[in-house]
Amino acid sequence: MNFNKVIFILAFLFCVTLQAQKFETHAVKQGETLESIAKKYQVTPYAILKLNPEVKNGVKANTIVVIPVSEKSQTQPGGNSNIAGPEGNVERFIEHKAKRKETLYSIAKEYNISVDDIKRYNKELYSRQLKRNEIVQIPVFSAVANTGSVPQVREGLVAHRVAPKEGPWRIAYEHGITVDSLKTINPSMKEVLKEGDTLWVPFVAGNNKKPVEVDAYNYYTVLPKEGFYRLKVKLGVTQAEVEALNPEVKTDGLKAGMVIKLPKNKMGELTVNNGQLIEKFSLLDSLNYDQKSTLAIVLPFKLDELNFENIDSNKEKIKRDKLLSVSLDFYTGALMAIDSVKKLGLSLDVKVFDSGANDAKVGQLASSGKLTNVNAIIGPILPSTFNRVSSAVRSSNTPIFAPFSNKGLQMYSNVYQTLPPDDLLREKMLKYIKNNATNKNVIIIADKNNAAIKSKLQALVPGAKVINPIEDKFIRLDEINPFLSSEKENWVVVETNSIPLLTNITGVVNSAQTPEYKITLLTTLKGDAYDSDNISNMHLSNLHFHFPTIDKLSDVNANFSKQFDAKYGTTPNRYATRGFDLTMDVILRLAYNKNLDYVSAKVSETEYVENKFDYKKGLSGGYYNTALYIVKYDNLEIKEAKNDANLNSNILGSTSN
Repeated sequence: MNFNKVIFILAFLFCVTLQAQKFETHAVKQGETLESIAKKYQVTPYAILKLNPEVKNGVKANTIVVIPVSEKSQTQPGGNSNIAGPEGNVERFIEHKAKRKETLYSIAKEYNISVDDIKRYNKELYSRQLKRNEIVQIPVFSAVANTGSVPQVREGLVAHRVAPKEGPWRIAYEHGITVDSLKTINPSMKEVLKEGDTLWVPFVAGNNKKPVEVDAYNYYTVLPKEGFYRLKVKLGVTQAEVEALNPEVKTDGLKAGMVIKLPKNKMGELTVNNGQLIEKFSLLDSLNYDQKSTLAIVLPFKLDELNFENIDSNKEKIKRDKLLSVSLDFYTGALMAIDSVKKLGLSLDVKVFDSGANDAKVGQLASSGKLTNVNAIIGPILPSTFNRVSSAVRSSNTPIFAPFSNKGLQMYSNVYQTLPPDDLLREKMLKYIKNNATNKNVIIIADKNNAAIKSKLQALVPGAKVINPIEDKFIRLDEINPFLSSEKENWVVVETNSIPLLTNITGVVNSAQTPEYKITLLTTLKGDAYDSDNISNMHLSNLHFHFPTIDKLSDVNANFSKQFDAKYGTTPNRYATRGFDLTMDVILRLAYNKNLDYVSAKVSETEYVENKFDYKKGLSGGYYNTALYIVKYDNLEIKEAKNDANLNSNILGSTSN
């Protein structure tokens, strides 16, 4: 027989065997050894070691090991991998203390039983509601005959339904096992989990699950042969810090695959994805040069309105027509990106279409079928025309990217909103303030239109002082002076989009700053009022003004700016730079994998000249860019603000191109 075929058959048989293997979990008790556990489950010590390499130096009490179920043990009474339910015998009870806002339904879901099961053994709950701190008896059923439905419990394991944004590390951490053990129990587990996937996990009583607190900590999966010294070099975290947050490490030591909790500010050069510290991911290092991608760019060039025999007339039209001007600027940047990727050796076919100035033009394009055989679409710009095109390609699930809109979009499953929504800008800035307001004297100034955000700030920063503008028009210097501290840095958070009020506030606060009083100005959302000529950039710079933004200014001496100037004879504006950044990102994602749903889950944040992208799937469909910057004025320049307590809790990787 052909040698390659032999290898293939053996590999196939191995996979089948692996899929058929069944497992149990065992909580190690004091005095137990590897040999005694193996004898109990009628397997060899080697079989346990194979699934739990971390116990090669012996097992330790209060840890969990994965046990392969032998054919012999499966035939013993109670050894079936079957569902548990009300028809089974109750083996024991677990005492559950009801928490605030907890319901019978949520408790039943936590223990994979029904509400009726709980009421059956807590009869007082038939006639009244569950009370906070009440002790509820939770029945644990023995296995019964399999009915052919999806199993919910099997020999110490329970079925766990994957929640949104839940990765393997989080599931392993909550259930007290390593990621490797989770993979062993679930050999067909995919690299990227999807909401609704079902995995086997050890049974852990709800109150005993280890909570994941991504707002307060980061989490890290220990690599093979990684000790405390390596963690110190890699993350800047000491052994004492690790052991303080992870008591099991003090008794059991570090194990490969173990998920440990770490302080937010200890992350080294790693990046964060939903609380997990991981190595940075580079798209440029992962491109598939053998596949060809097709990209469509749809912009309102309004070619029907241009007179190609009269250049001066066209120049005047471009100056007057803001939409046309933005489209051309964006397109020049896109062309720079296309040239760049072709120099990398990528195979790319680009189709450019004019969406025109009205819905009729874009309607013709949408119904023409010209956009059906492309891998991705960028544009159109206006929400109305964008929605027309996104609806037309919805049935083919062609990814379509909105270059400038974060409002008015129909968020179909194939839509990518590339501008973060305003709510997210505010949310990230609120987190920045919360994480960095320690030892700051916080003063809030908000008009009546921003009463809601004022309340949020007061809740986040207890003890913050509040100044209410007089008739929503102005504040006085003698109102702010009594609130200033000479011992702490003063943070003045301003919430208004009124030009007269903002002009007054920035002037007054700037006047209040003296060598004795250090003042920083902040806002959770920088509105159009800040662009008014009445607002002094000198005042904003003096006050080191901090705000969230979708992009940051790039250096005019950067490579992109120099190359753009050499090609077009001018420096790129923000629209041209965005055209480069967005087009480059879409092309590189396609070159990595044409399934952009997979890419969004796997790659996440990428960063270019002035923009970065980190797409997360929305609850109602479509993808939202969640990547943004917190920036500050510094000597009349805008620079990225350093965050003392890591902000980017939803980042998987970063690619600087």
